[in-house]
Amino acid sequence: MATFINYGEADATVQGAEWLQRVIQLQQGPEAEEKFAERFKALHTDVEYTRQYDFGPVFDLFLDHAEDLFSAIPESRAEEKIKEVESFFALVLSMLLMLEEAEQLDKATNRLCEIFSSSAKQQPELRLRLLMNLYNAFPPTLDFRYRVFKYIIDFAHTANLFDQVMPYLEYLDAWMADWTAYLTIDDKRTLFRDIARYVHALGKRVDSFQYLKRYHQLFQGASADAIKDTKVHESTVQLLKDAIQIPSVIQFDDILSFDTVKAFGKTKEGSLVKLCEVFFSGTVSDLTDFHKKNAAVFKEHDLEIQDCMSKIKLLSLATLAHNRSEMTLKEVAEKLGESEENIERWVVRAISEGIIDGRIDQLNHKVLVKSAFQRKFEKEEWAFLDGKLSAWIDNLESVIKFIGDQKAVR
Repeated sequence: MATFINYGEADATVQGAEWLQRVIQLQQGPEAEEKFAERFKALHTDVEYTRQYDFGPVFDLFLDHAEDLFSAIPESRAEEKIKEVESFFALVLSMLLMLEEAEQLDKATNRLCEIFSSSAKQQPELRLRLLMNLYNAFPPTLDFRYRVFKYIIDFAHTANLFDQVMPYLEYLDAWMADWTAYLTIDDKRTLFRDIARYVHALGKRVDSFQYLKRYHQLFQGASADAIKDTKVHESTVQLLKDAIQIPSVIQFDDILSFDTVKAFGKTKEGSLVKLCEVFFSGTVSDLTDFHKKNAAVFKEHDLEIQDCMSKIKLLSLATLAHNRSEMTLKEVAEKLGESEENIERWVVRAISEGIIDGRIDQLNHKVLVKSAFQRKFEKEEWAFLDGKLSAWIDNLESVIKFIGDQKAVR
């Protein structure tokens, strides 16, 4: 509930100053209190003589003492004091919006962001709320919004509160559309890289991987110097590791098409790219050979060969099922390097994870296939799709002709 509300002749600014004066007296003593009171009186006197009131000096005076307010909140029974501090900053935000000069507003906004985010240990949840209030104080298309949003996510991560920000990320694309006029390519790259890192720290690797992909997409067509940047290099390593380690990541053609990944493949650490190429189009035997020659790569990047083997077996099963309506369990077992007694569990897993759509015919020891995951889509696959579409068109034309012939007979 707000404390500083301007009813009738009551001046909210004066009420805020009186409250702040009491806090200063308790924290710093009578001398500091008197100094503040004299300074405020000098700045505020002109309001009695003119309707043109400059909020800037009073705003700056309030901010000079704002950081100390967080330490004024006691550890026990802090709720009432927190409400008072929030009410005071509600007044400060209203004064911020009264500033008329763009440069003054810019500096004031940055100063508030610095004050709110200056400590992740002292009242972090309150500080995060105040940053969010500051964000919501501006219209959607104003350039301050992106800047404040960046402070919000950076502080939330530092204060271990990023889980409170996560639900808002679903609106990020809409917000970025509002920020288009002043958001640079570097701003976008930094934003997606940092969000990927913060989400990864929460253990949400799949979500982090998606943001990391968007970061790398922003380097398509970028200069060689931009791609050689150390942060890009580190992010490329993380992207490739996530693609290999996350079980649900089975599509590799998009990753391998990134300019950052292509450039990384030419470096001495390019073995990670070669491993992704195995997942893109290789077989179980290809992975086995790669591991024999590059065991150090698995150790260096904490890659488990058994997890990798599970992924390549499922992908190999998808390749085997492509363009086919059925296949024997014996054939599948040979392709995956498994015994016939053990192969059914791999087929069941592939079906449950959407790698293939089908069922097992246990009576005839076969896998009946409706469709399978497409590992790559190149000229050969386009040709196959063209043939399928042509066949469907021919069949439809035959049906239409048959119906026409039947109508003519009648």
